[in-house]
Amino acid sequence: MQKKSFAAVLFLISLLVPAGELTAAERSVRVAYPAPTASFLPLWTAHDAGFFKKHNLAVEIIQVGSSTRGMAALLAGQIDVLAGGGTGGIVAQLQGYSDLAIFGTNVHTWVFAVYAVPSIKEISQLRGKKLAVTRFGGTMDFAARHFLKSQGFEPGKDVILIQIGSSADIVPAMANGLVESGVMSVPYLFAARKLGLRELADLSQSGIRYAQAALVAKRSFLKEKREVITGFIRALVEATHYLKTRPADGMRVLGRYTRTDDEDILKQAYHYHVDRLLSRIPEIRPEDVRLLLEEAALTNPKARGANPQDFIDEGPVREVVRSGFVDQLYRK
Repeated sequence: MQKKSFAAVLFLISLLVPAGELTAAERSVRVAYPAPTASFLPLWTAHDAGFFKKHNLAVEIIQVGSSTRGMAALLAGQIDVLAGGGTGGIVAQLQGYSDLAIFGTNVHTWVFAVYAVPSIKEISQLRGKKLAVTRFGGTMDFAARHFLKSQGFEPGKDVILIQIGSSADIVPAMANGLVESGVMSVPYLFAARKLGLRELADLSQSGIRYAQAALVAKRSFLKEKREVITGFIRALVEATHYLKTRPADGMRVLGRYTRTDDEDILKQAYHYHVDRLLSRIPEIRPEDVRLLLEEAALTNPKARGANPQDFIDEGPVREVVRSGFVDQLYRK
């Protein structure tokens, strides 16, 4: 009798709870990102402009402070998707966490530029000078070393690398004469321009393929929640279209998450990312992963000679593209 009564109570509760709420619970997604950089603008916009809700998703986005923390949360099952976890995802897979895959990215290159004091007019003049990066072993440090090698320099010998600490500290270090050059990220490169520092190279326009804002999830999640993940991708595609067609609204989202109210900086950062870097489709290709593997090889020799295809899942984005969703959106 008690069992029947309990079942009846559960049935009545299910009738009282709106179907939409049950669906939202079943289709909930927790997404983490490491820091408030403009590379994650499509994610923020999909949330704030209602595109996740449009695709019947209840998405919670969380800033975790670093990709390392985000990867730990992903492996522990505390989040479903990590944005900006490319190298960490590869390192984890090399360490035996095979149930991981990079399944997309909206930014396919480095978001860095090399600046120097006005007296340095060309790259060759960097020889014997000091170049600032945030920290050794980070992506900026890797990008700086890769750039110097491409210019015929031996990093650390021909050009002295200096660890500064944070992106915000590099411009003051140059302005105060502590270093002659530095690798800049957005929005600090705009501050460098205002101070009259000289741009020697824009690495975002170098042709380098690099999954800057890689989306990482468990392969089991991508398989078992296919409808959820394709809805997530559709929302990102719509958010990117929104950003490319409604800059004023997009800039408000950017300002909110980066806590920036300087209109000039916001405009420059927005157009730098949206007009030049954001791809319509958050696809991932093997060539986006090759440099991630090279970066991972600095700490894990297993990355050398590894097949990039083994670390990605192109299926979810391809499914969205094959459906005609993207073509229809951009024909409007």
